[in-house]
Order: sequence, then C-alpha cells, then structure tokens
Amino acid sequence: MSDPTITPLRYPGRAPRVLTIDAEDWFHVCGNAFYADADRWDALVPRIETTLTSLLDALETGRHRATVFFLGWIARRYPHLVAETARRGHEIGVHGDLHRRADEMTPEEFREDLRRARASVEGAAGSRAASYRAAEWSIRVSRDPAIRVLAAEGFSCDASMMPVPPLGPSEGPIGPTRIAADGWALVEVPPLTGRVLGRRLPMGGAWPYRVLPERRLAAAEESFRARGLPAVFTLHPWELDPEHPPMERLTLLQRTVHFLGLSSLPERLRRWLEGDRCVALADVVSKLERA
Repeated sequence: MSDPTITPLRYPGRAPRVLTIDAEDWFHVCGNAFYADADRWDALVPRIETTLTSLLDALETGRHRATVFFLGWIARRYPHLVAETARRGHEIGVHGDLHRRADEMTPEEFREDLRRARASVEGAAGSRAASYRAAEWSIRVSRDPAIRVLAAEGFSCDASMMPVPPLGPSEGPIGPTRIAADGWALVEVPPLTGRVLGRRLPMGGAWPYRVLPERRLAAAEESFRARGLPAVFTLHPWELDPEHPPMERLTLLQRTVHFLGLSSLPERLRRWLEGDRCVALADVVSKLERA
C-alpha cells in the first residue's frame, strides 16, 4: 500500500464557524482505569439526557447547526436523543462505540468498533452518517490505518486529528486536507488552533477555550476564517452541567484538565453563540477547494 497523497483545501472566501459536539456522558474518560472501564458505566448515574437536551435548546435559539458525534453506547441506550438531534436539523456523526482510542486498537478491532457504533447511531437517527471523530483525537497522522478503514467503510469526513503535541505531531496540517490513496479519499478537518507564548494550543475546545481571553480566541478564529480555513469548535454536553459529579477517581492532573473553567463556560458560550451562526461539517466539506 502506498502512502496517501495529502492535498491542502480551502473554503472559497471567508470560511464559516463550525460547531461539533461529542455526545458522550461525564464518565467517558480515556486514560483512567476506573472510568474507561465500560463494565462500570451502567452503575454510574447518567446525565446525557439533561445535558445534551439543554445544549440543543441553546443552539436552537440562534438557529445554529452542529455535527453531533454520538457514541454507539449512547445511541443504544438513548436512541430518542439521536432521533431528536436529527429532527432538530443537526448532522449526525459517529464517535466510536465504547470511547476507545483508535490508536489502541488494531485495524480489525477498529473496524469492528466502527461498524457496531455506526449501526447503532444510524439505526437511531434513521439516516446515514458520513463524518467520524475518534476518542481523544486518537487518529494522529494521515497514514494511520484507521483512515483507510474509514474510507473503506464509506465515511467521507474525519475530524480526529489534532496538530498539537502530544495529541498529534506539531507539523500536522492546521487546515482541512484531502487524504487519498489506492482509489479512496476522504477529507480531514482539524479543529481551530492558535499560538500562545510560542506554543500551539487547541483553541477550539477543552480548557484553552474555557479559560483563554475571549479576544485571543476571537483573533485566532478570525485568522483562520480570513484564510479560508473553517474554524472548528468542539463541545461536550458534560462541560455545561451545573451538577457535574465530582469524579474523585481522576488523578489531580486529570481533574484539573477536566474541570478547569467549567463554572464560567455557560456564560462564555452564550456570548460566543451570539457572535455568529455555527454550521455543521457537512455544510462545509462539500464546498472545499484545492488551496
């Protein structure tokens, strides 16, 4: 098999703001022996029905559209959530089945996980999913075997690569690219990133989005969009939960990363949503052109 060809892509003119949502519950955490154990999840109190519905309500107020990546595990337990998200006009994507990192599975395991998740998500949505995101940005590079599996399974868009170490190589593309080889192709769309004190950070989500000055985030977004690079943002429903469980079994570092800035996020998000309308990945990918 040959290495894939990478073609940079741009949106014609000023690019839009893109919102993605990873539809997972508060206990879907990678890298923690307790919370990552799927056998424990049924014993934990779920919050996804409340948190995702509240987030969808906030988006409906401003006529925002998002790509919502559902875990297969969530879709099997709450198929009405997937159906309601689709009914409200959002794009339905796949986030894997049991929130396992893609780079911790063999290609065969990844294919099995993907197929099970897709069957659950599409069955609940009543429509086909074309976009995928791996747990914790765990498809790291374009030559990852998981990319070939996604293309072979008919996905046309992946949003799993983060050009920020240690989640991905610093030399990775910061904008969308077409990855193609051996008769297949798909579009990779990374999240918004920017530099702070010489270091690239994921400004489109997680703790940098929650705590960095809003003017700095706005400047990074404008820089991307002015260059024809979609500014992709990511939210998790649990980030907006005022009754988020304390998660005592996280390490100190994990707790810091997980909870930093959560208390101020709802108001920050309200202001951000008032600033411009969000669109889904599907609204952008088909319009991308060779840079």
